[in-house]
Amino acid sequence: MSDFTFKNFCSSTTAHGFSYLDASSKHVRISWFVVLILAFMAGALHLYTIINEYLKYNYHETIITSTDVYPEFPDVTICDNSGLAEASLAKYVSDQLQ
Repeated sequence: MSDFTFKNFCSSTTAHGFSYLDASSKHVRISWFVVLILAFMAGALHLYTIINEYLKYNYHETIITSTDVYPEFPDVTICDNSGLAEASLAKYVSDQLQ
């Protein structure tokens, strides 16, 4: 098992900016640390703003009930089965299974 350290993480991650935290110059490390912290804070603020706007959304729900004594039914169509011949169905099924 490999030794997992922060230095190893910074050099192997694909997240941008972390590799600069392992730089030899102290000024570069501090600068990138500040940049990364500000980026995470900006992302958290943006997420908070989006969630807050979503939760403030007003919605209106209306339920209408009716008590019709004679409700209107849709038309009913009765189809005959002559359009589907048994031989045609057997041929279609056999073609699909091949």
